[in-house]
Amino acid sequence: MKRVLLTALAAMAVLTGALKAQDLSFDGLYKDLPAPAAAPAVPAPALAAPPPAVPQGEREWLVMVFINGVNDLGILGFADKSINDMEKVGSTDKMAVVVEYGILGEDGSDARNLQFQRGSRTIYVTRDNDPGRITSVPFYSSNDADMGSAANLVRFVKRAARRFPAKHTAVIIWNHGAGRLGIAYDDVTKNHMEIDQLGRALGQVRQFLGRRIDVFATDACLMQMAGVAYEFKDAAEVIVGSEEVIPGDSYPYDAILGPLAANPGLNAERVGALMVDAYGDYYAGDKITLSALRTSALPGFVARLNSWVEAVKADPKAFKAATSRASTDVTQAFSMKDSKDLSDYLGNVSDLLAKSPAVKAAGADLRSYVSGSLLVRDTAAPALPRASGLAIYIPSLRYNSANYEKLLFARDSLWDDFLRDMMEERLKP
Repeated sequence: MKRVLLTALAAMAVLTGALKAQDLSFDGLYKDLPAPAAAPAVPAPALAAPPPAVPQGEREWLVMVFINGVNDLGILGFADKSINDMEKVGSTDKMAVVVEYGILGEDGSDARNLQFQRGSRTIYVTRDNDPGRITSVPFYSSNDADMGSAANLVRFVKRAARRFPAKHTAVIIWNHGAGRLGIAYDDVTKNHMEIDQLGRALGQVRQFLGRRIDVFATDACLMQMAGVAYEFKDAAEVIVGSEEVIPGDSYPYDAILGPLAANPGLNAERVGALMVDAYGDYYAGDKITLSALRTSALPGFVARLNSWVEAVKADPKAFKAATSRASTDVTQAFSMKDSKDLSDYLGNVSDLLAKSPAVKAAGADLRSYVSGSLLVRDTAAPALPRASGLAIYIPSLRYNSANYEKLLFARDSLWDDFLRDMMEERLKP
């Protein structure tokens, strides 16, 4: 989730239902947000024409951004800032940019008097030179849209893809994220998208398109986790997300769309790398991470992870080291404390072992595969030198089986079994 005001924490607690405090550690997660920073303008192509009533041929790229600002992010103006950044570039005859836009705003007379936008609007983004006002015209509006609904996301993608057909598609969800717990929290409906729900929704999108989404990105915090990415492996070619929080300014959309408009022939992996590089440049010096991974490598990743778990369980000394707090507590953790960097954890386990050659070899193979085959690109700030692009669930106090075992990752990997064994080991006197 983006860095937000403490008042939003109470709303998220309601949204996540009966989750226990130890399931989601919020200590230090939220900080007051500054006003949106004005990003420098990026050179853009010529102004695009208004959206045609009938599609005028197939574009190279259709970029769809689902902006859920029905929360503090809308109130504080960050949703509008992201759209204004997109308008610095706008759509072209080779690239259509379409936004589903829902916000919670103020009426201007009293900060306590909130104005609820009725439903959402679907906007075809056109270029302008006005950084303080959205000038792009909506071509669809709904009075009953729920921005926390995966079904609404599917309807938006279908609507955009029918009107602006393209060879390649990017789908971005913009909102708060909570890793394995979900994304897209709507403070009005009190709804959000759980990971298994979102996986099924993206499967419907793939079925509608007749092919995988080229790039699926989460402009939301804490989403680049193994269990989360694996849920979307059959729906998208490249997944972009952050292990750590994402600042309120969100992705630098002008710095992403400008190069894509200039080079619309880029493939999915190059667009994923572009997003990571632009983000790293924009937030240079901040405490950030972002990575792009190729889903075709996820089955090989799970096979190697399973090999590591089996080697650990076959070696009592290695199992004791892998389940100990000496290995987990020193691992790079993120703002949700049970989300930890996988490669850092594997390295810490290996460092505790004097022998255990099978475990060491399996860990080295897995780490090499993550960096060399799974990840297309990753970036981390100097403040996070042990962040390597992919986090994994390692609980500190209690394993949330009800949430985690709904995921395909729990079905296909041995990680959930390993976590149960870890918790059992820690209960021993």
